[in-house]
Amino acid sequence: MKRFRAVGAIAANAAYVLAVQLLGLVTLSPADFGSFSIQYLAYAFGASLSLSIISEAFLRSEIRDNVLVHWRDYSSVTVYLALAMGLVTFALSWAFEPLRAVSVIGAIAVTASVYRGSARYFSLRRGEFRGVLPGDVAGLAVSISVWAFYFLGGSRDLSMMSTAWASGAVASAVLSKWPRLLEPRSIARWCKQHAVHIRPLLKDSLLMDAGAIGTPYLLAPVLGLAQFGIYRAVSNVAAPVRLALNPIRPQIAAAPIAGQRSMRRVATVVAVSILFGGGAFGGLAVVGVLDVYLGSLTDLVPFAIPTAVFVTANFMGHYFYIVARAHLSGSRLFAGRIIQTVLAVVVPLSGALLGGLTGAVWGFAAGTLLSSLSWMVLIIRPTKPVL
Repeated sequence: MKRFRAVGAIAANAAYVLAVQLLGLVTLSPADFGSFSIQYLAYAFGASLSLSIISEAFLRSEIRDNVLVHWRDYSSVTVYLALAMGLVTFALSWAFEPLRAVSVIGAIAVTASVYRGSARYFSLRRGEFRGVLPGDVAGLAVSISVWAFYFLGGSRDLSMMSTAWASGAVASAVLSKWPRLLEPRSIARWCKQHAVHIRPLLKDSLLMDAGAIGTPYLLAPVLGLAQFGIYRAVSNVAAPVRLALNPIRPQIAAAPIAGQRSMRRVATVVAVSILFGGGAFGGLAVVGVLDVYLGSLTDLVPFAIPTAVFVTANFMGHYFYIVARAHLSGSRLFAGRIIQTVLAVVVPLSGALLGGLTGAVWGFAAGTLLSSLSWMVLIIRPTKPVL
């Protein structure tokens, strides 16, 4: 029964996360989708910080140091971080004129989403499914219901999608484990107590975010919101890839990386990656012949080939990175992260400056492909023992 609830929670959460991204992709125009992505990237950054500073630091403290972490301490620092990211989102929204009308809604969505993600992690770790499954189901149901209400009423704008996201996030957060708020100095106390784990986790996540989140923010003023929306749509097409791999992350990480069976596994991963890329190309080809406008997804059709390359590379890179986190020495893992960050920043930006949107999309695909190949090489040819 416990395993069934865990599988149900994973499926519901995956559907909820995917629904918000795909509904925006097929509903909003490129300009509106670009605006929506500005706020969604703020949430992604908040979620990354939450994992490094709170959730994974808590997990490592309990597993490696045998230290029992209390919910009051965990939830309090979670609330402060979530509120901080909400304020950041509000301020960021005023830097982009189209976002000013949804600055409050976006801030609420980000605050609730960051809190929900962190609270869900704690409940899942403790096996408290009352704080997991109901929130996942409510987030999915409320988001789709609000989106359908607006859609059937003829609305296709940014306000519609932001409201659907915020409504689902609030419903999900309300059905999470309720926090216990301590004084603000509890933040410094938490960081001091868990500093030994926060430092390496935060270093890795900030390097990752520099490419995954920093680069899009740099590209937004270069491309303009409409073209930026098409650029971000490339990444959203690959969302099913991450959702396919993350639920089986422990099994992937535990697989051996040496011997003939390992090489067969690498070949299988490459083949499956190509199948995913082919599926993305085929899906965009079908969208291209349909007499229906599917928002930014329709505008992505001319970029079907680089999108297919990106999806292929994204599957490979994500898979091999999961393996690398489990098996590579610290120095080689850091080297892989540096390579990935440089490629994620330099190649798309260079492409945008030289070739506009086309250069940016092809640069995004090429940088991701080179990064995935570098992770594969590091896995196949480890030169140091696992630490």
